[in-house]
Amino acid sequence: MIKVTIYGAAKEIGRSAILVEDQDTKILLDCGLKIRPKKPTIGPEGLNEHTENLQSIVISHAHFDHTGYIPRIVRDGYEGSINMTHPTKDICAILWRDHLKIEGERHWSEDDMYDTLYQIRCHYYQQKFELADGVSATFFDAGHILGSASILLDWKGQLIFYTGDINTFETPYHDTNKYPTLEEISFIISEATNGLRDLPNRESPNKSFIDAIKATYKRGGVTITPTFALGRGQEIEAILAKEFIDTNFNIYIDGMILKMNNVYRRYFHEYWVSKKILEWCSDNRIEVPFDLRNFIGVSRNLADNLDTFRKMIVSENKPNIIVSTSGMLEGGPIHSYLNHGAGNPKNLLAISGFQVEETIGRAILDGERKVNLFSWGKKKGAEVEIKTEVRQFQFSGHAQRNELLKMLNAIDSKKIVFVHGLESAANSLKNELKNNQEVYIPVNKETLEFQN
Repeated sequence: MIKVTIYGAAKEIGRSAILVEDQDTKILLDCGLKIRPKKPTIGPEGLNEHTENLQSIVISHAHFDHTGYIPRIVRDGYEGSINMTHPTKDICAILWRDHLKIEGERHWSEDDMYDTLYQIRCHYYQQKFELADGVSATFFDAGHILGSASILLDWKGQLIFYTGDINTFETPYHDTNKYPTLEEISFIISEATNGLRDLPNRESPNKSFIDAIKATYKRGGVTITPTFALGRGQEIEAILAKEFIDTNFNIYIDGMILKMNNVYRRYFHEYWVSKKILEWCSDNRIEVPFDLRNFIGVSRNLADNLDTFRKMIVSENKPNIIVSTSGMLEGGPIHSYLNHGAGNPKNLLAISGFQVEETIGRAILDGERKVNLFSWGKKKGAEVEIKTEVRQFQFSGHAQRNELLKMLNAIDSKKIVFVHGLESAANSLKNELKNNQEVYIPVNKETLEFQN
């Protein structure tokens, strides 16, 4: 009998942690923290009691809700291997260091982070690797972010497929996700993020985004684009590069995106990214899309006083486009740009990602036009009135509803466990499945049992 216990991301998004075990073996899939606006992060409740008995940990991708709690497991005594792809390790190192700056050593210390990095073992797609006696894993390209993977476990002859976070659309850097179609799968553990919505193909938001930027310039404004540092930031850069190559538009890149760009540069070959983006760069004699002459990284190499420089960028009458963290406007350089540019109705605030409840980004989307910026820690911050045009563009790094259903129906499995999504999203998917699959929508800390 195989048992599956969900310690995070059951009927929610955040702190993904899934324990798969039988009487002899325990394997952990992902190990994240849940980030909550204006509140401390929380980890997977109850997971620590298994720390010393784990044989292995397997990580789908680098996003913090899948990796942020790993150093705590190491701190609590885990000494085994932590398995992930090569880009995922490099990205984790950046995200973990950044987390220490933001939240300090609340869950784990810098020493715990270095111990964790030492225990990581890196693997390529489609290459089987051992986890324990009789248990192995294979990574499939998930198409979500750089290095993201779905995980196929061979558990003593039974196959278990964990999707992780997947993207069924082709994006500038990644082709669509890959998954097993010939094997008989005992059960699937699937994300349910977009279970309630179908999204247009990528050409639609791409065009709307570009059209909005051009309209903003024609009326004398600049475009301010808050975005996530990892994945979405690079996607936006690629869209802008292809549209505004050899133009007088200046594209300013600010925040942690610059650090993540360095990781993308390191892995910019056909094993990790789409051949199409490689060919486009080759045709234009550049190494990566953000090497174009009109891409400008905002750092202290440009100006001693960055706030003054950011004010200049957002205020001058030039075709400027600003791409900056954070994606939900909760912090980062985007606050400076809003502080100096939000009062100009000619400007555009182009929101490119999902906005969680209680974030500044969600408040603005919901119609709030006076927001408090720079209110970090004990700082009171400053109230700013949003007079810019506000638009949201339907980009998503997750599988849209119809495509997710198509994949789940194509895989030869009669049992599906939905995680990483609201209960309503999971139920919506359950009601649309075509092959009479047995569906489980667990709560956190619930254990499911599957017969051999």
